[in-house]
Amino acid sequence: MNKEVDLLILGSGFGGSLLSLLLARQGLRVAVIDRAVHPRFTIGESSTPLADATLKELAQRYDLPELMPLTAFGPWRRRHPELMCGLKRGFSYFGHSPNAEFSPADQLLVAASSDDEHSDTHWLRSDVDAWLFERAADRGAMQFEGASYRLSREDSQWLVAGEASGVKFSLRAPMIVDATGAAGEVLRYLKIASQTHRLKTNSWAVYGHFENVTSVAEMLDRRQIDRRRHPFGCDDAAVHHVLDDGWMWQLRFCDDSVSAGFAIGQPADTPKPNADGIWRQRLDRFPFLRQQFAAARIVAPAGGLQMTSRMQRLTSLAAGPGWAALPNTAGFIDPLHSTGLAHTMFGVRRLAEILLQTGTSNQLLAELGNYSSTLIDELRLVDQLVEGCYAGLPSFRLWSAWCMLYFAAVTSMEQSPGGGVAAFLHADELRFLTVVGEARGELQRASDAGRGPAACDRFEDRLRQVIAPWNRGGLLDRECNGMYARTAKPV
Repeated sequence: MNKEVDLLILGSGFGGSLLSLLLARQGLRVAVIDRAVHPRFTIGESSTPLADATLKELAQRYDLPELMPLTAFGPWRRRHPELMCGLKRGFSYFGHSPNAEFSPADQLLVAASSDDEHSDTHWLRSDVDAWLFERAADRGAMQFEGASYRLSREDSQWLVAGEASGVKFSLRAPMIVDATGAAGEVLRYLKIASQTHRLKTNSWAVYGHFENVTSVAEMLDRRQIDRRRHPFGCDDAAVHHVLDDGWMWQLRFCDDSVSAGFAIGQPADTPKPNADGIWRQRLDRFPFLRQQFAAARIVAPAGGLQMTSRMQRLTSLAAGPGWAALPNTAGFIDPLHSTGLAHTMFGVRRLAEILLQTGTSNQLLAELGNYSSTLIDELRLVDQLVEGCYAGLPSFRLWSAWCMLYFAAVTSMEQSPGGGVAAFLHADELRFLTVVGEARGELQRASDAGRGPAACDRFEDRLRQVIAPWNRGGLLDRECNGMYARTAKPV
């Protein structure tokens, strides 16, 4: 099979499949090639109001009504019960000290949705990615999965030649999009330099999907800890257990399975045992978690617990003449703050607009240059917002206070008409970037002062002042005492 198409996309995960769906719907000849097949295990499962709003905008702009049910929990469960998801009403944080019982004072809950019907969701990515891949085929995208192929470039044309399901193919296009994530196949082919060394966050992870994980609510009830002030069910959330050197995520799906993992803020080359050994060691250090997982059993992936090397990566260039990379290929920071799905949608939206516009080759090149610089700036900002949390440890108060910079950025975008048009998390706003940089200095001073109550008070007071222009949800309101309901997105 020999074909000339308008666009080649390498990688058929969430981002690659969504982009191919949008562009095929607009009449472009799109070919998607992937070495793997659907369904496949992956994480990056937690949606946010900003992600939902962006997906809704894409569905409306590109006349794709099939996407609309995936923008909120209620319609998703009614229209697609076969696609596993979970209810996400907000973000829950619980602080833990090694070999010590949980303190009721160490809780932070930030609402993202006002009710279950309009709530965000956790995505079982194996289901959702495969479904998006199928919808792209319905709209006319050409697809080759389980493919072996080689990539080359001749003059101004990209060529992908290989075989999938016993069929040989040769595809040619003037434009290619790298949606291969960490593999970065186009980036590697072009020998684009990495700038990972400039990132401040340094963390690695061990993770999997489990059954029989006791809920946080039941664990609190066993300790007779009052939950009446919680603005939502604390398990209906992206749950974060904040530890002395990192954190644990828990995302509960409707079948009661839980995506769980430890993100550890230590150099990835620190000597460590295998994944199972690390998991047992981490649980054993924290009585709350040890009891919570006492009867748990891993159910995915088939090969057992997964363990990463250092998670962070960042390219020096995310687009150029005839090519572009989606956000998760250009870089990755950490699962903290659930930025992955929303950021990918921002990148897909921008790239679709660029590829569908009519203009000169110089205009296209300029737009791709803007896309590249903006995307890299966004990833560097996410790095700052994540690294500050790790730097605040082992103080739960400093961790929680630093989180308010992220929540100020994201809620101000969620609650502004057209807020999604700007760069992700205000990465193009010098005033906000300056506040983040100055706040990092204040955080260091609080840490140097011993992270005691007085140092935490001073840091919180300073943050309360500097985030005021973006604080639309009462963040750091002393009367909230860590329980934020006004942060919920408008219905």
